[in-house]
Amino acid sequence: MEPTATTTPTAPALRNDPITFEVLRNAFKAICNEASALIERVSYAPTITEGHDYSVSILTPDGRLVSHGQRDQAPHMGTFEASVQHLVKEVPEFTPGDVFIYNDPYTGGTHQNDVKIIRPIFYGGEVFAFAIALCHWPDVGGPMHGTFNPHATECYAEGLRMPPLKLYENDVPNKPIWDLIDMNIRVPNERVAERYAQYQAGRLVERRLLSYVEKFGEQTIRDAFEDTMDHSERLFREWVRKLPDGSYEFTDWGDRDIGREEQPPIKVHAKLTIDGDQVTIDWTGCDPAPVASWGFARPALQSATYDGTMHCFPELAPLNHGVVRAINIISTKGSCVDVEEPTPVTGYCSGAYEKVDCVTMACWGQALQKIDPTRVHAGTVNLQNFCTGGVHPKTGLDFVSYLWLEGGQGARAYADGNSFYMMIFIGGASNQPNETLERWYPMYYTSTEAEVDSCGDGEFRGGFGLSRNFDVWGDTQLVVLGDRETVGPPGLGGGTNGGPNILIRNPGTENEQNLGMFTTKAILKKGDQVYFASNGGGGYGLPWERKPEKVLEDVIDELLSIEKARNVYGVAIEVVDADALDYRIDGDETKRLRAELAANDSRPRGTGPFEVNPLGEELFLRPAALGTSGGAVGPLPGQAA
Repeated sequence: MEPTATTTPTAPALRNDPITFEVLRNAFKAICNEASALIERVSYAPTITEGHDYSVSILTPDGRLVSHGQRDQAPHMGTFEASVQHLVKEVPEFTPGDVFIYNDPYTGGTHQNDVKIIRPIFYGGEVFAFAIALCHWPDVGGPMHGTFNPHATECYAEGLRMPPLKLYENDVPNKPIWDLIDMNIRVPNERVAERYAQYQAGRLVERRLLSYVEKFGEQTIRDAFEDTMDHSERLFREWVRKLPDGSYEFTDWGDRDIGREEQPPIKVHAKLTIDGDQVTIDWTGCDPAPVASWGFARPALQSATYDGTMHCFPELAPLNHGVVRAINIISTKGSCVDVEEPTPVTGYCSGAYEKVDCVTMACWGQALQKIDPTRVHAGTVNLQNFCTGGVHPKTGLDFVSYLWLEGGQGARAYADGNSFYMMIFIGGASNQPNETLERWYPMYYTSTEAEVDSCGDGEFRGGFGLSRNFDVWGDTQLVVLGDRETVGPPGLGGGTNGGPNILIRNPGTENEQNLGMFTTKAILKKGDQVYFASNGGGGYGLPWERKPEKVLEDVIDELLSIEKARNVYGVAIEVVDADALDYRIDGDETKRLRAELAANDSRPRGTGPFEVNPLGEELFLRPAALGTSGGAVGPLPGQAA
């Protein structure tokens, strides 16, 4: 595979003066923010209007990423360069008013539901930039409501796949293309709103960007594009030079390839090599492509690699080509992280993407832990693609819904993981309120609450997962494509892996059924109850070294059971008056329990939920060794303060 990074020295000094540079760098981001807000207000689907599953970016004429919006989604943005570069390759000539629609995952990344609308922006008779607006459409056809197809073995069973098609010509809708789309997707009247929203977002980017060209001059804006990229590259390479040269490796696993008879787990392995300010991330140790829908094509691999990197270096945001060109990514065609057509990919984000993101952070974490351990993350909640569809019993109209659950973030070496947060890799997305979903779809939510004991345990625990439980009001088809039911988000430094994703129909009844994370066309009947719960994040450090008062606080908050407090954390808690929240720590019994746990660490080692991840234990120092047990980062033993 050709390298994706340059080996040039640190980027040159600014072309514009520092004040102009800062004004324009932030202006580009503000333009994308405004266009993203337009999409949120004009679109129809709660996935977009409430869940914020959209992104807007500005790119140069040759397809280099300049900026994106602050709430935009990381899985999208890292694929935009490949998308625009493919568009430029395929279209011999652009004219003003051309607008293209495109969702092919093999040339542009992600999956079919992520539909891009791309507008070339002209100035002085030539293409000056590209605006790209992406929304996750709840359905793009195929045999399953929501398009996700856990048992697909080819992309042809995963809905409408579009090469770059001219959606508008001279800013007039190209009716045959609109008709083609509408004839191949469910609830097409709703998707008309998304098309208009994305189209208008591109026009807004064009107006705002050209207004800056008129104000500052064409060359100043072109220079600002380059300065923005160079600035990010300088920051990144300065950080890399602080890290120890060497190679850092980590492995994570997908639950299973349900397309194979033996349903084996799927290995994702990376080797990060640092040499001065040069970075190479090698994914050639990954398993071959799965048969079922779990892997992704190379553009999404690049996006996930940049994403995991940005979590460790958040000051680099927003992502742009300066970071892209500074990382050399190596992969093998036909592997699970670089699949080829027709390998199915709708499950990419809950499958390969989250694992690549996790492994990337773990590789960087090994290099960072002795330099700045605040940048090290344990594993986080995994996405669950949860789709329902059918005919609404009240309106008689077809519907398709798409949602997910928030969950637990991974612990850090100095702090607990956050609870009930979005997946770290789609941090700009948000909760879709129960009230909105109940108005749109035939389901009634009976509870939304913390998933007790779901955290990965450690001196610093992972965040807690979330459960949403609902009653079904009308016959509904259910499709779920997720992961991390049997492989938990990795714990580090002796912490345990986070708890599992869970989906159960009619829990606690004689008809109870574990539907799991690979559910295809399950029929929910009126009166069925559904229990849907998300991962907790991985823990960091040894649980019996956690401050007892922190354990007590979690018990009082009903996040942690008294049994787990005793058996895992070694904290004996007496209930004096539960109604008054009067709980007491038995100091003597706690001391005895903790001495016993420390002397006989019999916790199982493995990748399953609540097991101790062997690599996380071997490769990562505990908080005491990092000087972070008190929460504040201190010097390592033998190092100067």
